[in-house]
Amino acid sequence: MRILSIDFSIPYLLKDENYPIGGWAIELSIWLRALENAGHEAAVLTWKGALAHVGSGQQIKLIETYDPAQGVRVAKYFYSYIPKILAAARAYRPDIIIQGARGLHTAIMAFVAGQLGIPFVYRVVSDADVDERYKIGLRHYDWLSYSWARHRTAGFLCQNQYQRDQLAALFPGKPIHVLHNPIVVAENATAPLPRAERRYVAWLGVFRYPKNLPLLFRIARELPAVKFRVAGMLSRDADQSTVEAVNGLRHLPNVELVGYIRRADIQRFLSEAAMLLCTSHYEGFSNVFLEALAAGTPVVTRRPVDPDSIVLRHALGASAEDELALSKSVRAIWDMDANEYNALARRCQIYVKANHSPTVKARELIAALTPLVAKSKTPMATTLN
Repeated sequence: MRILSIDFSIPYLLKDENYPIGGWAIELSIWLRALENAGHEAAVLTWKGALAHVGSGQQIKLIETYDPAQGVRVAKYFYSYIPKILAAARAYRPDIIIQGARGLHTAIMAFVAGQLGIPFVYRVVSDADVDERYKIGLRHYDWLSYSWARHRTAGFLCQNQYQRDQLAALFPGKPIHVLHNPIVVAENATAPLPRAERRYVAWLGVFRYPKNLPLLFRIARELPAVKFRVAGMLSRDADQSTVEAVNGLRHLPNVELVGYIRRADIQRFLSEAAMLLCTSHYEGFSNVFLEALAAGTPVVTRRPVDPDSIVLRHALGASAEDELALSKSVRAIWDMDANEYNALARRCQIYVKANHSPTVKARELIAALTPLVAKSKTPMATTLN
């Protein structure tokens, strides 16, 4: 199967640069490698100049389209951007297109798929994609484009059951699959560090509204005896409450803002933490959860952000019902008996190895896509397209 996607931050991810990378790019990079390893062909459309920027030796196939810095406001999409994306996609001759992260590109890729007569599949990357929050953080034309594209999908790939239930109510009859995120964990991965060698509570993410930095500030202020290390950087469109919370964190004596952490250093950052704290308003299936669990680091999060209640059901940390319980959970794990903690750390690593292998998840992905591709190639479907 030939699978095509689009993402403009993957080149920066491949170079491990100081650039805010969203969860979709990280997830997509794992999918692309897993699909290639499984014998399929996969590529990602990206910006003009990316190949020279990244250099040789990358397993991920990049296809250049347009330079996002060039062009005249809205008109550029019609005389340049869309034609170049369509031409690049047509030259690649994919069997199916997958896009994630809601916005204008959702509509562009749905349109391209329609022009090529192939299925378009949307990968849900946040709970906000499927309910009334889908307009948050988007310009008017972005959310209108996303809304239009959802009606033209051949199917949806969800990260959790909540997303599936919401979409099933909105689009009855459309194929909708729950497919948990993959993560690479080496078979010979080092055993989790013992509690005695874990010195802080880790927080990791881009500083923007969905990550709920004000809640992190309140918890850190309430627990002055607990050390926090906060990794990340402000997004370009950070709201005022986020900026104020970051400034507040900067002045707390028990908080260290460590800035952007390169991908190569994330495992160490998480493995030396007593826990990963998530304060987000909403997520989908956070890649950071999996990265923490792979290092044997428990996750402390709010119940609405615990994907399919995996933290709660598998006892991988704490899944708190409200803000007060979240703060108490941080304190409880921080003060946990060392032997009990070390058993928890081992359980976290065992869980992620057993349930999120890229090889297994790639098979699940192909199983979900195969019927859509087959349907599009039937004589009736060809005629309708």
